[in-house]
Amino acid sequence: MLKKLFKYEWKHFWKIPASINIFLGIITFIGVISLASPFWSLDLAGIDIMLGLSIFFYVLAIAAGSIAVTVCVAVRYYKNVYTDEGYLTNTLPVTARQIVISKLSVGILWSIITGAVVCISVMSLIYTAMLSYEDVDIIYELLHEFPEILIAFKEEMGISLPLFLFICLIQLLLNNTFSILKIYTAIALGQLFARHKVAGAIIWYIGEYVVFEIITSFMQRVPSMFNIFSPFAFSTGYYYYDSVGDYLVPSMLGSIAFSLIFSGALYFLTEHMLKNRLNLD
Repeated sequence: MLKKLFKYEWKHFWKIPASINIFLGIITFIGVISLASPFWSLDLAGIDIMLGLSIFFYVLAIAAGSIAVTVCVAVRYYKNVYTDEGYLTNTLPVTARQIVISKLSVGILWSIITGAVVCISVMSLIYTAMLSYEDVDIIYELLHEFPEILIAFKEEMGISLPLFLFICLIQLLLNNTFSILKIYTAIALGQLFARHKVAGAIIWYIGEYVVFEIITSFMQRVPSMFNIFSPFAFSTGYYYYDSVGDYLVPSMLGSIAFSLIFSGALYFLTEHMLKNRLNLD
């Protein structure tokens, strides 16, 4: 049944995020064609302003597209579970766990797809700009010097590049999961309000954001706290490390642990609210 729910959720949700990502692709294509043209090399009055505005609107479009997908994920969950559609959803022969997991899976997948599209978009424009105006082929340079890059990366970070990228991938996946679960939990807790449930969900989300930002800020100091007795620590309160990896890797692992623990807590709270505190009035 979970597989059927996933297929149903994907079928009824894919159109809007797909349209947003197609829009981002079109923006990227226009940007690449524009950068590849000699127009920006012309000695025209105000061309620097035009370039600045073009970059501004590109960044705005990318940010708006990313936010729009997140909003779609939130709206889809709210409408399909806690509005009139919820009467049908919650009378299906499925459990609250299956409902949450199916929607969460689709939301995570589209968040990752959108993130990949954004990364490809930015890298495409950077590559085109470097190739057109600096005559530097970044891809060729990276491939040509890749063995040296691997050695230098490990010396600086204290960890191999493939392992570092794997940790980044896990962190990205968990961060996306955590972000969506914060939205789901806020929506679920917003139903505790007798009236203005959407406003209640927004208030809960703001509260979650503040609390988790405080916790994150504290956890970012943990690696330094562990180095308090290190021979590289000074009484001024500033700590020095043998390599960037001595600080960055523990921070990333801490972030993974943080996301995993609190994602689990938010998931079970969301499931509990849907199972035991459902309010469709």
